[in-house]
Amino acid sequence: MKSKILLKEKATHGTVLIPIAIHHLSYGPNEENFFYLHWHFEFEFIVVLEGAIIYTIEDKEYCVKAGEGLFVNSDQLHAARSNNGMPCEACVVLFHPNLLGENKQGGAYSKFVYPVLSGKSTFDYWLKDNEKWQSDIIERIREIDALRDINISENELLLKSKLFEIWHLCCQNSVASVPKWRDKKNYKLERMQPVLDYIHTSFKEEITLADLAKILPMSEGQFCHAFKEVMNMPPIAFVIRHRIIQSCALLTETDCKIADIARSVGFNNISYFNREFIKAIGCSPSKYRREG
Repeated sequence: MKSKILLKEKATHGTVLIPIAIHHLSYGPNEENFFYLHWHFEFEFIVVLEGAIIYTIEDKEYCVKAGEGLFVNSDQLHAARSNNGMPCEACVVLFHPNLLGENKQGGAYSKFVYPVLSGKSTFDYWLKDNEKWQSDIIERIREIDALRDINISENELLLKSKLFEIWHLCCQNSVASVPKWRDKKNYKLERMQPVLDYIHTSFKEEITLADLAKILPMSEGQFCHAFKEVMNMPPIAFVIRHRIIQSCALLTETDCKIADIARSVGFNNISYFNREFIKAIGCSPSKYRREG
């Protein structure tokens, strides 16, 4: 999707030889902090040391508190913001999947990396200290954070050893997708495809829940349940999200007025557009345009 390409993070994390980046985040009380909706190829781990932060990954929202962590998979849209004026101190570690197995045809990559990238296996992405493997990962991230000011190239083996240990714990505690469930969900996704096609072609027009339910056809209640089961969000929320992502392209590629852009992607109320944009992207449309 062209609009998603525009949300790819422009920053480079590490180098080609050592694709590792360590960031330490710190802000005080009542400071409004936003990390815009974006994605990158790197895996990302965050551990909150003090306070709390709100992370949004795709359609799910997490309030990550001190002593907790979170994993963001490669290619996932995510954003973050401060939590009701609370201060926050956190460490963020990013590394490219190739670090774990550069040869995509090799055994290590196909056994330990590709299943997570493809969604064929998963683990609990919200890391807490009530399970030892999760608390061990949190501790390893803390140890990596303590090394943030050192020369990475001189301590490459030490950093890699800690990241390999983290990934070992993740893989040990991953769960394979159940084929029957996946086939069932694929069938439901195929059934929902006409609705998705309609949204992608008609998002500029007014779209109601009744309009979408008629496509299959189903009752509105049945349709809402079926759509949310497949897409992990309510149908109208999906429509709004699609409109917002389309507006990102127009904000960066054109000089059109923001009010005109809002109308062109299906919003008749500029205030409503601004609220939904901030909720999804993490900043106002005008700020996104200036810094995009």
